[in-house]
Parts: sequence; C-alpha cells; structure tokens
Amino acid sequence: MRRSLLLASLVLPPLLASPALAQQAAPAPAALTAPDDGAVVRVRSGQHPDRGRVVLHLGRIPPYSLRRVGQDYEVRLRGRHQLDLAALRRLREVSGAEFRQDSEETVLLLRVTCDCVAESGVTDGMLFVDLRPATAAAPAKAAAPATPPQNPASPREAQAAREAAQIAAARQRLLDDAVRLGLMSPDQAKAMLQGSAATAPAAAAPPAPPAPPPADDLGALRESMLSRLALLNRVSTPAAAPAAPRPGGAVSMPNPSFAAPAEEPPRPVCLEPSFSLRSWSDEDSFANQLTARRAALALSDQGAAEMAALAELYAFHELTREALSVLSSPLLEQPTAALRERLERVRDVARLLEREPISPTSPLLAEAPDCTRPDLPLWRALVAAIGNDAAALAKLAPQARAALRDIPPDLRLTFVATMADAVEEDSETLRTLLAAVRTTPDLRADQQAQRSLLMAKLARLEGNRADETLHLERAARGGRSLPALQARMRLAALNLSRPAAEGRRAEAQLMDFSRVYRYEPLGEEAAMLYAQRLLERGELAQALAVAESASHANQRSSTESRGARLAAQALRLLLVDAKGMTLPPPGDRLSLYWQYEGYATPGERGDDIRQGALRLMLDEGLYDAALDTSRQLTPSTARQPGAALLIARAEAMATQGDPQRAMALLRGLPETADTHRAAAAALGRMGKPLEAAQELQSLRALPDRLARAEWLFQAQAWVEAANAYAELLRDPGLDAAKRAEATARLASASALARQRPSVAPELLAPESSSATLLQLSGDTGGPMRGVAAARSAISRSRQIESLLPETGSN
Repeated sequence: MRRSLLLASLVLPPLLASPALAQQAAPAPAALTAPDDGAVVRVRSGQHPDRGRVVLHLGRIPPYSLRRVGQDYEVRLRGRHQLDLAALRRLREVSGAEFRQDSEETVLLLRVTCDCVAESGVTDGMLFVDLRPATAAAPAKAAAPATPPQNPASPREAQAAREAAQIAAARQRLLDDAVRLGLMSPDQAKAMLQGSAATAPAAAAPPAPPAPPPADDLGALRESMLSRLALLNRVSTPAAAPAAPRPGGAVSMPNPSFAAPAEEPPRPVCLEPSFSLRSWSDEDSFANQLTARRAALALSDQGAAEMAALAELYAFHELTREALSVLSSPLLEQPTAALRERLERVRDVARLLEREPISPTSPLLAEAPDCTRPDLPLWRALVAAIGNDAAALAKLAPQARAALRDIPPDLRLTFVATMADAVEEDSETLRTLLAAVRTTPDLRADQQAQRSLLMAKLARLEGNRADETLHLERAARGGRSLPALQARMRLAALNLSRPAAEGRRAEAQLMDFSRVYRYEPLGEEAAMLYAQRLLERGELAQALAVAESASHANQRSSTESRGARLAAQALRLLLVDAKGMTLPPPGDRLSLYWQYEGYATPGERGDDIRQGALRLMLDEGLYDAALDTSRQLTPSTARQPGAALLIARAEAMATQGDPQRAMALLRGLPETADTHRAAAAALGRMGKPLEAAQELQSLRALPDRLARAEWLFQAQAWVEAANAYAELLRDPGLDAAKRAEATARLASASALARQRPSVAPELLAPESSSATLLQLSGDTGGPMRGVAAARSAISRSRQIESLLPETGSN
C-alpha cells in the first residue's frame, strides 16, 4: 500500500502540474463569474484541416456531458443558458445546430454530416467540441510513431519525432501506473491508449504554420488524458476554484479523473415520439372516419391493424366504452410485436380516460432504451391520479404540464380534469396543471363549463370567494352538461349560509341533487356538501345518515368514498373531539357508533374513533362491549400508553376479560390514578381483595374510598374496614343510599372487630336498624354492678333481638 501511494505521488503530480491543465481548470479572472441563468452565451465554429470545432463562450464552465444521439452529438449543460447561434458557421462535419431547455439543463444538438468522432475540452472559460471524421482519425493513429524515424527529413521533423516518442512513453507509463494503483481496469487503459493515439500529431506531417505550437506538448497530452479519464469515469470537468501556484507559473489542481464518480448524466430526450395521439384522427368528420374505419375492419375480417385504428378513433373522441368493446373482440390473426403494442397502448389510453387503473407493464409506462420519452411523465401522473396518489402527482405535475402541449385540446382538458380530481388541497399543483388549458381556444360549451369549474376549484383553494362564484356562474351556463350541473350544485352549497328563504332554497336544491343522482358522483358530491352543512350546525345524526347515502355513489375502484370520509369525520366529532359542539347523551352517542361503526376508517387511521368509543363504554359500565372494541385496535395503536390503559381496564372489568393480561399491560405504564384503579379491579377479580384495597389507598376521591372500603370488607380486614366506613360516614358528600349502606357495613365490621365504633350518632343513617344497633352496642350502661347491671344487659339484649331479622323455622 505504501509503495502504491509513493508511486502515485511520483507519477501523478508531474501530470497534474502542466500548464495545459492550468489553462483548463483555472479560467482567467474575467471568466470566474458564471453568467446568470438565461444569460446569452455566444456559440461559434471554426474549420480546421482535420476537424471542425464548435466553441461555447461560457465564462465559468458548468458541469456538462457529451453524448452521441443516433448519428448526432448532444452537449448537455447544467443550468439554463440562452445560446446565441448567430455566429455559428457551417462546417464540413456539422450541417446545423439547435438548442432547447430540458428541465434544469440546456441541450445543444449538433447535427453531423459524417461518421464523426467527437471530443470535448475546456480552455479560458470556453467549452469546445472537436468533430473528426472516423476515416481521417484512423490514419492518424497509425501515423503516430513510437520511435523516432531513422532518416528524418529535417531537424525540425526529428525534434517532433523525439517529442512524439516522449509523449507516447509518458502516456504508457501513466496508464500502467493507473492500472497498478487500481484506478482503472486494463481494458479501460487499453481503450484510452488507443483513443489517445488518434489525437497525437503525425510525425511525417509538417506543422500548420498559422497556428503556433502549444507551449508544452506534454501538457496538451495531460489535458487530453484528463478529459478522456473524466469521460470514462462519467465525471464532468468541474469549474474548480484557483489553486496555489506551483513553481514555473503552473497551477496544481486535483485530477477530476480520479475523483469520486459523479451522478449518472441525464439521458437525452427522444427526438421522435413513440406515438402521437394526433394521428388517431384526421381532419375529416367523425361520421366519415367512423364509416371508413368500420368498413375497413369488416373487409379485413377483424384485422388487428384495422381494429386498432377503429379503437383509436373511438378513444380520440372519448368514446371509451366503444373502444374497449372493439378491443375485446377476438383476434383472428397473430399480430406483430409493434401491432400488439399498438393495441395495448390504445386499450390503456381508453382505460385511463375511463379512470381505471392500468398494468405497470403497459407500453405507456415503458422506458425507451436509449433516450427519455417526453410523454412518460404524463402517463405516470394519470396513473398516480387514478390511484389517488396526490404526493406522486405533485412531483410529476410540472413535467406532465410540458407533455400536455402535444396532446389534442379535447383530450388535454379531459386529462387535466382527471388529475385535478386527485388534487385535494394542493393549489400549487392544481395551478400547474390548469396552465395547460387556461388559454385553449375553440372549446365546446360543455368544455368551457369544465374549464370554468376547474378554475373555480383553484379559486376556492386559494380562498378567493369572489373568483370562485364568478367561475361557477360561467360554468352553470353550460346547459345540461355534467360540469354545468356540478357548478349549479356548488353555487347552491355557497348559498347555504345565506339567511331566510334563500338558504332554505339552496338546502332543498342540494337535497334534490343527492336524491336524484344518489348513485352517481354528482349525487355523492351534493350529499357531501349537504352533510358538511349539517355537521357545521351540529346535527350529527342527520349528517351521518346523509353521508351513508353518499357513500353508495362511489364507483371508482381502489379509492375511498367521500361519503365514507364524511361519516368518519362525524364519528370523530361524536367520540374524539366535539370542537365545542353540544353532543347527545352518552347512550345516543354509543347507539350512533354501533349503527355507523363500519365507517370508522379501517386500520390505524380509524383507531382514534374506536378508542373514543372504548372510553365511553368503560365510563358507562359496558365492560364486555368495551372488551370487544379493544380487540379491534391495531397492534401499533395498542402499544401506545393511552390505548394500553384502556385495554387493561377492559380486560380487568369485563367478565370475559383476562385480569392477568391487564396486570401485564399496567406494569409497563407510568403510575397514575387510572392505572391504580385498573390494577385494583384486576386484583379483585384475581381473588386478592386486600391487595386491591392497597392499590386505592393513596386515592382520595369518594368513589375510590368507597371501593377501597368494600375491598377491605371482602378481605375480612374488619378493623381497617370499620375505620374506612367510619371515615366515609364523616364525609358530608355521601348520599343517603351510600350512607345507609356504610352504616350497615360499619355495624357489621365493628361487631366482628369487637371494637366500639368511633362515629357520632348524628352521622349515622337516620331510621336505620343498624344505627340503633350501633348505639345499643356502644351503650354499656355505665359502671352498674349486681342486679342492676344484669337487668340492663337483659333489656339491651331484648332490644337488639327485636332489631335482628326473624328466621323461619324448619
């Protein structure tokens, strides 16, 4: 390892310290500032004897890549640059050039006229591309001598031959050391050595007199080698900051060829689309086209090409059911791969128009092998919209908007409406999508109503009530079309808040819409708006009934019904957070829950509703129902402390519960009054009343003290029970029924404990036999002796006997 590092330090620094590399990596001070995005970049060209050169005056060189696209070459620059091609002249190797913006990149396409080899490099803030014919590059490789010629024609040629030999030897040493150090494979070194020979100057050819030779041919070699290593490692030449100058004026820069590999360069955009929706129909009328294509299908006896053409016509005019019906007919021939792809493509387009999911292996979603399809984001965005994936749709919206430009206006509006329905509260994504149809001309009345309805939705998301009303009124003028009906329904929803007759009329309109279109999305929307109004007024039972009727209108597969979501919202108001509303009694709330519990969202999202119902059941003493509800919670929710406590309470108190599981759950929770109560209930069911009483010893609430006294009485701890009941009787908040029960329990506990009760007579329950019994047992008659004491004891025994209940004889 140390030998490798030493070898790298000996071989690489001389290469990296060349003036040519300094010229490449350290631009002139005037070129250190890169032009702003959108600044004009001059592009010029120059014809050389053996090559054509295209130069971009960039200033600071951004990350770039050079790729071959078919027979042409493509230069990709990171950032948005405005290229000025006015100074570009025709070359022998280049017939023309054009540029475009691709997302955050600028793409310059060079159309070549030969089988050319392209090389790129940078110098003084300029990026240049050299194009050499492949037929001219091959002789140049053979002409590069490895040793000086035996009989040079002149001293100048001999000097050139010696310098060429030095360059070849230095090249070989560099690549051998790079392979030895593990910086590249032998195959890469061999390919680079062969490719570098193409740029070496021919020894027999005299130098061109107009152009001065480089200051250092070895430096030129280093520059070429660095750029080739960068291309092999997919590293674009960075615009590095100036480094410390070395002796001789050279600037030492890090070698980009041996840096960490950068990201994969973006693929070029496909110049030719895989298919075009515009070709699915022509300028002739729909009736004429339909007649011609149906006749062609009949004459071909269900030919695959004719079937695809007819289905494309139907899909182009949004007759999706007809298109799918044509494609469902059996094929009487075996289509080619291209024709089979065409049939699958039109079938999937029809399904997307019908808002049905398509297969992930659809041709619409397939990547091109050597370029990026510009229409692919549109189909992915439609799939995300139909799958109700708003997050994916938001990411794809900008690229989908660009792809919509090549879609015919009718289908463009339909696609935008499909994606807009999946946008819930994201106004930015909706604004991006609507930009593709905002200025579309020559729309039918129903299409204008559809566009106005979408604009109204955007205004609503942005909180602009005036613009929303204006767009809805425009859409409502669209006759009996579906968008016009939706606009009228939304106008009625806006008028619900108006006073007196106008508000009642709007409410009646919404009720009519929900009844007439109860099995359609329009009826779902009307019912949802009406139910939302009922929720705002606190009429939760009526809102649940309307939401249930709206949930039947959902016909979109794998999407959640809006009515079901509204019913879940009403259940949350009933059981989780009332948000200041006046709620019905607990019994009515539980009755509504059991009636509509199917709308509590399945899984973890609906566990908050089930926890609210569970808590209410426990408070109302419905322990078995609470136990059943607790077992519907998801495992992730059941592990949370609040839910675990509710489950423990249900297990401890229900007759079918498991008190040992309750104690296991409680051991992992922090101590609170609720955990002590649940533990006392579990211990009591386990036959440990004394331990249950100890759990409640620190709690001072009246119900907790009553429960503790009862557990002590069950444990036959008579002294503690008598003291507990005596303390309860001293509480002025004890009601009459509880006071009577406490008095009886105190009498029994005191008698069994053989102690005199320490309670004032006025605190005992009035007109209670137990109170009289306590008074008699506490009155010993003073210090009487002899006959008087005996008579007093006999009299007291007769009074006690009269208070005891009579027992029947056998």
